[in-house]
Amino acid sequence: MKKETYTIEGMSCAACSSAIERVTRKLEGVSVSNVNLMTGKMEIEYDETIVSEALIRNKIEKAGFKARLDVDTASVEEEEEKLKRDLKQHKRNLVIAICFCLPLLYISMGHMMPIQLPLPVFIDMHSNPMGFAVTQLILSIPILYVGRGFYTRGFHALWKLNPNMDSLVAIGTASAFLYSIVMTVLITKDTLYVHHLYYESAAVVVTLVMLGKYLEKRSKGRTTDAIRKLLALTPETALLIQDGEAIEVGIENLKVNDVVLVKPGARIPLDGQVVEGTSSVDESMLTGESIPVEKEVGSKVIGGSINYNGAMKVRIEHTGGDTVLSKIVKLTMDAQGKKAPISKVADKVAGYFVPVVILIAIVAAIVWAILGKDFAFVLNIFVSVLVIACPCALGLATPTAIMVGTGLGASHGILIKSGEALEVTHKAQVVVLDKTGTITQGKPQVVDVISDTMTRDKILLLAGAVEASSEHPLAQAVVTASKEIRDSSISFEVSEFISTTGMGVEGKLADGRIVVAGNLKLMQKKGIATHHHEGIVTKMARKGQTPIFVAVDQKVEGVIGIADAIKETSVQAVRKLKQEGVRVDAYGR
Repeated sequence: MKKETYTIEGMSCAACSSAIERVTRKLEGVSVSNVNLMTGKMEIEYDETIVSEALIRNKIEKAGFKARLDVDTASVEEEEEKLKRDLKQHKRNLVIAICFCLPLLYISMGHMMPIQLPLPVFIDMHSNPMGFAVTQLILSIPILYVGRGFYTRGFHALWKLNPNMDSLVAIGTASAFLYSIVMTVLITKDTLYVHHLYYESAAVVVTLVMLGKYLEKRSKGRTTDAIRKLLALTPETALLIQDGEAIEVGIENLKVNDVVLVKPGARIPLDGQVVEGTSSVDESMLTGESIPVEKEVGSKVIGGSINYNGAMKVRIEHTGGDTVLSKIVKLTMDAQGKKAPISKVADKVAGYFVPVVILIAIVAAIVWAILGKDFAFVLNIFVSVLVIACPCALGLATPTAIMVGTGLGASHGILIKSGEALEVTHKAQVVVLDKTGTITQGKPQVVDVISDTMTRDKILLLAGAVEASSEHPLAQAVVTASKEIRDSSISFEVSEFISTTGMGVEGKLADGRIVVAGNLKLMQKKGIATHHHEGIVTKMARKGQTPIFVAVDQKVEGVIGIADAIKETSVQAVRKLKQEGVRVDAYGR
């Protein structure tokens, strides 16, 4: 069995997606065929010994639509550009339609207001009926022209025996417009025909449906924000090592086994392995962990993560859709494209909806004609039934909700695997929460300072003095805490600053004292004894704290505990979940 994704062009409502599913599922060898109206994608699974790509496309084209195979799922940016162009064009057409629709409404309906609205004599209904009718005709034509897509798509779908919502708009408004033209001609024989004009009905319906389509397209554009933010994590260029020199190239030109230079502060371009250098890397974009991960030769690195304070050479191991970030993007896109069970029910109903509405409109018109009503009344009934059924909220609501839900989730760091998962979430009885970035703030802070020889403030000031020149997140946490208590009368000027990647820092104060702040590895490297503080370090580790030793002149004077503080809202959120009867468990280091 082969799985493929196609982009479908020409869909306007759930009846369209239902028609495509119907014709493709009838093919022998097709086991799965799902079309998502909002994304314009069809996911199909078939036996390639029986069914071919050409056969699938031919079937879809016969149904009145265009289909092209999605070769690269990473073409999000191209699709986004196309969506922006479509949205801009749609907005321009909508503005034109509104500009002509407002004066049309004023002219055609002004005489029905409680207070007679002023009109020039040459377009007044009573003084000049023909001028009144022709003016409406002239104002209607531009509106129907900018909304011509409803007619081309609607009548084409009707011709292919797959009527959709555009078909309803096309039949209803075209009937009203053509009838009005006939009445305009008959005004020359009898001015009473001026009361049977429906130009404004056709024009207003087209304008309102255009407005609905514009809002629909705009909401679709907003749902891609999460994917756009994920894609933005990958840098556009990288420093490729060639013949011992670093050359800037686009990441699309990188191949497996290429070696790139990653400078401090830069994002790692693609997944790979460190072949030279050591550094600390912020992988919070993937793990949520605020504490940087130390990297050395042989360590794996993830594309999109941030290199902190050491230059590294990285051998590329994965490119394109094989990277971790690309897989996350694909997972998000797949979730937005998959249907929830309730969506399938809605689409099935929508498949019969349009034909039934057309049948009801015809039957209603025939019944009123048999009862002796005039043609104008019969046409009014026919158009009313069609127009009222135009909005396709039935088939549009569920895929829109899924796209918005998964998009918002991804932007908040929550990946929803499918529409079905989203739909059944309300049945959850147990919630498992990750600690870092979920319960906690995702930013390291000083939470404890222990010393037998100095005050808390003195330890923080000494550590803050040497850490001030480091960009490491743990160092910044110490500096932030020291600034809160810094006294202007106390000054710690540091010279001979040394930073050891993955271990800590040291520096010489103005009074000659050497201050070392770092982890156990740095203390061991400097030959500083730490056995008197082993119990303190163990307690900190149990609390989830990262210990920073502060030594002055080869003697440990205190230990600073750094951890990710709990959010103020976490307690309230967990309490709320428990009140709802949900069991809450938390995991994390």
